[in-house]
Amino acid sequence: MNGWMTSPGHKANILNCAFKEIGVGLAQPGGYWTQNFGTAR
Repeated sequence: MNGWMTSPGHKANILNCAFKEIGVGLAQPGGYWTQNFGTAR
């Protein structure tokens, strides 16, 4: 989470109230996290 919040682009997406849905995933091996933000049409 610290890495996302210290990245201007990631932080902007996390704090963007226009996004109403989020998906979070963890890829193994390697421990890579991903986020997917969206809004219903």
